[in-house]
Order: sequence, then structure tokens, then C-alpha cells
Amino acid sequence: MRLFLPALAGLLLASSAALAEPGADLADQARNIAEQAQHRADYAAERPAAPAEAIDLDDPLQFDLDQFSADAMRLSRAIDEAGGPIDLRCIFRGMSGDAASRLEALNAAETAADQARVYREIAALMHDAAEIAPAADGAELPDTLGPPGTCPASHD
Repeated sequence: MRLFLPALAGLLLASSAALAEPGADLADQARNIAEQAQHRADYAAERPAAPAEAIDLDDPLQFDLDQFSADAMRLSRAIDEAGGPIDLRCIFRGMSGDAASRLEALNAAETAADQARVYREIAALMHDAAEIAPAADGAELPDTLGPPGTCPASHD
């Protein structure tokens, strides 16, 4: 029992730390999606004239993109409710919308070449998301971002 309690305490501390870092979680999610998308882009690019393959509702990438979109929007709202930086709120809201629109573009693609392009766009979006997401946990925003912009209030 003595060995179990310290191990359990360590596990609980690690779990609560992970829950307290939504940006890190989103970054991990984004890296996973980027890897999936890049593999699919490479495969589709090998047969550009082939018809596009439909993205089913049970496709893991479909699920991951939907989840990423929802998590990014949730993070945007949490930043807004906490009075956090408007630009950061807007970035996550934009990532959410971009992920959803790229999923629609995958489903609208007619050829494998079209899908390869969209998969590469998803991979690029997710690379950016992985770089930016830690800012939600208090890390500095990367210098690669442009000047602050404006973000209209969302009513979603």
C-alpha cells in the first residue's frame, strides 16, 4: 500500500497538470493530425488522376478534425471568458473554422491531386496550430505571426 499511494499521487498530479494545459493538448492533437494528413497527401500525390476517395464519417481523420475544430473553438471561448488576448481568441476561432472548411474541401475534391493539395493544407494548418497552441497556456506567441488583427465577436 505504501508504494501504491505515492504512485497514485504522482499519477493524479500528472493528470491534473495535463488538464490544466489545454494549449499543450491541442498542440499534441494538431501534431497527430498533421502526421496523418501528410501521409495521406503523399499517398494521394502518387496517383493524381485517380478519383478522390470519400472521407467516411467513421474515418479517424474525420473524427480528429471534428474534435480539433471543437476543441479550438472551446479554447477560444475560454480565452474570451477569461479576458485573455483578443488576437489569441481569434487565432483559435480561425483554426476551428479552417479545420472544418478543409474537411469540407476534402469531401468536395474530385481527384486524388485535389485531395493531396487539401491534405497538405491541413498538415500546414496543424503545424501552425501546434506552434501557436502553447500560447493558450501562457507561452509566448511565435514571432512568425503577423501584426495583430481584429476579430469580430462570434455568436456561436
